[in-house]
Amino acid sequence: MKSFLLLISTINLSYQCPDISPMSSFNTTEYIRATWYIQQQQITGYQPRNTLYCVAQTLNVSRKIVPFFFGRVIDVYNYGNIGKVNGNQENKNNITLCAREIDKNHTSKLLNAPCFLPNILAGPYWVLAAGPHSYNYSWAIVSGGPPTSVYNDGNCSNKLNGTNGSGLWLFTRERLGLNVKSYVENMRNILLNFGYTTSQLLNVVQDGCAYDGAFIKS
Repeated sequence: MKSFLLLISTINLSYQCPDISPMSSFNTTEYIRATWYIQQQQITGYQPRNTLYCVAQTLNVSRKIVPFFFGRVIDVYNYGNIGKVNGNQENKNNITLCAREIDKNHTSKLLNAPCFLPNILAGPYWVLAAGPHSYNYSWAIVSGGPPTSVYNDGNCSNKLNGTNGSGLWLFTRERLGLNVKSYVENMRNILLNFGYTTSQLLNVVQDGCAYDGAFIKS
């Protein structure tokens, strides 16, 4: 019986997800300086596989008011196409979200939601890593909070359904090119070192995208 309990305990330990925190020494000004292009990401309840075309995100200092919140707010403009490059816009109503800086000492740990929703209904938006320098972010790893789901390789990541707590994205400033390939490989290695699985990351098509109607900052 003692051996059996030890085996069960070992199995449970092997399936514990790593304790992950957002990055420290985060430069918000540099992070929101220019548009991010998503190169790989997991699906979510609001981003199925057929929406992984021309996905981009632009952030800006906001003047919007979030209910019951008096901290810094950042506008989040999301863009993507459905079904094909330059297809119908995923965010056809151009809904702008509000990211909330909930901890001045950990500014990479944000909450994100439609602006009219209070923080209690917002989801985590964590910048896990960005580089190569704090004064020049060329790539960034963004997670919808800590990893909670175990996958077939025994490693963890975020869930693939729902809204809050889902999502894992690999951002680059450059849309295409050899640097992008190098950045993506580097980010995948960082995730593996964190104890994440990369098995659920899917490629996002950026080649040929016109980003018609998108808010792009260069």
